[in-house]
Order: sequence, then structure tokens, then C-alpha cells
Amino acid sequence: MRLFEQRHTTEEDVYKRLSYDPAANTLMDEIACARREIEEAYINFQYAQDPDLIDSYIYRGNAAWLRYRFLLRQAKII
Repeated sequence: MRLFEQRHTTEEDVYKRLSYDPAANTLMDEIACARREIEEAYINFQYAQDPDLIDSYIYRGNAAWLRYRFLLRQAKII
């Protein structure tokens, strides 16, 4: 018996969650949300003075940018 058996990979779950539904338009909403996250991280980065906050906003911006790129690739596939 495996203690940590995974039935689905994380990537499969993401594809399933972000599958395109024309009625709900979820993929486009996710793309818009990721873009807002990038902009918020950039704005907060500009005004941050604490080194830990600066690092935090850099990581948030990079994570949002990677998510945004992933979502754009998904939109191109559809």
C-alpha cells in the first residue's frame, strides 16, 4: 500500500480545471486575473522599501508571469 499515491498529476488537474467552456469563458477570466496579478506585483514593487517585501513582490511577479504565459499557451491550443 502506498501512503502518498497520486491518481492524477498536478498538470492534469490544471488542464481539467482550465478546460475551455465558451459559456463560462473561464480561460479568458484566468488570463485577465494573471495579468492583474502581474500589474499589482509591479506596482507594489515600486513602492516597497523593506528588502523582504521587495523579494516577495519579485517572486509574485515572476510567478504571475509564468502563469500568464502558461494560460496564453493554453488559449492558443484551443
